[in-house]
Amino acid sequence: MQLRTYNIAPLFLGTDGLTDSQAAELSKLQQRHADFLTEEDPKKRAKLKLTEKMEAEYDRLVNIVHNLSEGKVELSQGAKTLIREYVDEELYGYKPTFSSKETEKGNEVEGDSIDLYNRLFFKDHKKQKPNDKYYELRHGIIVGHPDVVCELEKKVKDAKSAWNKKTFPKLPEDAYNATHVWQVKTYLYMLKMMTGEEWRHGEVFYALADTPEGLVPEWEDDSLHVMSNVPLNMRLTVVDVELTDADIEHMERRINAAMKFAAEYKEQLLNKNR
Repeated sequence: MQLRTYNIAPLFLGTDGLTDSQAAELSKLQQRHADFLTEEDPKKRAKLKLTEKMEAEYDRLVNIVHNLSEGKVELSQGAKTLIREYVDEELYGYKPTFSSKETEKGNEVEGDSIDLYNRLFFKDHKKQKPNDKYYELRHGIIVGHPDVVCELEKKVKDAKSAWNKKTFPKLPEDAYNATHVWQVKTYLYMLKMMTGEEWRHGEVFYALADTPEGLVPEWEDDSLHVMSNVPLNMRLTVVDVELTDADIEHMERRINAAMKFAAEYKEQLLNKNR
């Protein structure tokens, strides 16, 4: 099984361990139990005793904390679906296909979007090609193809081409997309693990590149897709990405959980009807 960076986000979305509300609840239950143990008045002590429901919740929350300390996490349904799809592709021997006008445009104008970035920020970035050093990253079971790897800045930069002017995220707070951010964090994680160097920072940049004429639907006005009348500084929105130590721990826990789940699911399929 190989995990691919372009759709890996479901594996990493969400947090491990207790949520803030769960942590607060555990703290409250722990304090109540401590008060119960130290209270000398029998009537007050009886009122402080945890109910069966409280004890069950206390045990559940403590178990989450314990499992996290041992690197054990429960995958989300989205992550399990993703892993099942990877195993299905491997065992049933097929490659999934997907296409849309948005993805077609993204593939066709990727170079144009990088050129826009270069013009605005005075860079000379090039799209990674098969003969480039970092064209394909491989670490463990993850494989990916980053858009731009800048060794000078120690940054990975990923280009996203907006479908039209209306869908283009105008400000960074509008542009934040956890799926895209985790894709860049995965590239940074892979580079750090592969090279031993501190690849910690990256960017996702959203660009307004002209839509190829053949992709523009008849019902959409050309003004949505011709970008030359927009000032250059307004045609790019950049979201900064940082890979932290906590991110790395989180990713490694999830990758381990994914491999375990994949092995169990694969075993179920191989032994079905036997």
